[in-house]
Amino acid sequence: MNYVEVDTRVLDAQGKFVAGLKPEDFQVFEDGKPQKVSAFSMVNIPVERAERPLFASKPIEADVRNNLQAADGRIYVIMLDDMHTAALRSQRIKAAARLFIEKYVGANDMVAVVHTSGRTDAGQEFTTSQARLLAAVDKFMGRKLTSATLNMVDDVSNRAGTAMAASSSDPARDLDDKERGYNARNALDSIRNVSNYLGNIRGRRKAIVYFSEGIDYNINELFSNTMTEAQSVIDATRDMIAASTRANVAVYAIDPRGLGGEFDDLSAIQSFPDDTTLGLGMGSIYNEVRLAQDSLRVMGEETGGFAVVNQNDFKSAFQRVVDDNSSYYVLGYYATNDKRDGRFRKIEVKLVNKPGLSVRARKGYVAPRGKAPETKTTDAKDAPSAELRDALESPVPLTSLPMAVTATVFKGPAPKASVVIASYVVGAALPLVEEGGMFKNDLEVLAV
Repeated sequence: MNYVEVDTRVLDAQGKFVAGLKPEDFQVFEDGKPQKVSAFSMVNIPVERAERPLFASKPIEADVRNNLQAADGRIYVIMLDDMHTAALRSQRIKAAARLFIEKYVGANDMVAVVHTSGRTDAGQEFTTSQARLLAAVDKFMGRKLTSATLNMVDDVSNRAGTAMAASSSDPARDLDDKERGYNARNALDSIRNVSNYLGNIRGRRKAIVYFSEGIDYNINELFSNTMTEAQSVIDATRDMIAASTRANVAVYAIDPRGLGGEFDDLSAIQSFPDDTTLGLGMGSIYNEVRLAQDSLRVMGEETGGFAVVNQNDFKSAFQRVVDDNSSYYVLGYYATNDKRDGRFRKIEVKLVNKPGLSVRARKGYVAPRGKAPETKTTDAKDAPSAELRDALESPVPLTSLPMAVTATVFKGPAPKASVVIASYVVGAALPLVEEGGMFKNDLEVLAV
């Protein structure tokens, strides 16, 4: 059966969340057909703040990690798109991401940091540590390619006065086209992979806060000889939206350039070609920025989030992100159409006899395609059990077995040191069985 979860926000005329509704107050339709709601819950998460001792300028983080506190806060993945951010504008993304972490992430929120380029030295797995998150953000450095318009202007200039100039019918070329297409696919695949990973979390809203200047590839020029990667970028976009909608992950796309972002690229062009038939001018720069921002709008609108473009003040947008992920209803149902045909299924959530209230929910999801994946089994003697594998694959800590881990470093002969890792398990949580005057049980441990 195809189990579907849809997050729903019910707002009054003033835009405030309406609590206290019951399952019978909702109707869910998939492709126009009513669905039976089999799971229902209301989520209302407070924003907790870490306490700061009077003698310290900021909260002191514990040096012992534990899973005693359930991951009951908001779940964010901060995705920094270094492949689509100009190097000289890196500071803008770092400033915006730091603002979000410092002012809008609660002490009870689980947050991870990912770079679309896949940098292994700059990411941060899920944590509640503000210091670790900020350290990951500070490593960000944009590596966006030169504007396609600027590349084509240079191509025309280089051909001027040469034998190549005789062939005036040849279109101006973007020599970075293939790499530009690769970067676009890589960024979209990053969102898809994170969405699939977050799909293991049920009953919760998950959010990707995506800081990017937008995908700088013109997918509208599908049949152009100069845009060879358009179809593959379109396919990657569809796969990304399909994964996000299936996993119930909302994407909040933030463009850090703010108002007038196109002027940075305009200032880099000293002059445009005299031949107006080439279509290279100020309009082409504006068109690039518009297409990139449209890609951010598509990500937000199709996944249940939103895009923030042409804005210099991110505070209200960040507050909307927090509100979206703090108070909502989770409606779960088993779709009557369980075909794995890869088609889009439209979702509508309606209220019963609740005039004056509005409903916000994602538009739908893309059904999986092909055969259902088989359950992984192994007969290896030392292989972990299925339960332990599931625990390791969980994106957030599990509280079924309370644990704590700490590391102590002992200085040794330079440059060596010894590290002792101590793991504690709450014995009261283990179901012990008396045997021969002793209480026994097996504890399976796997360290990664």
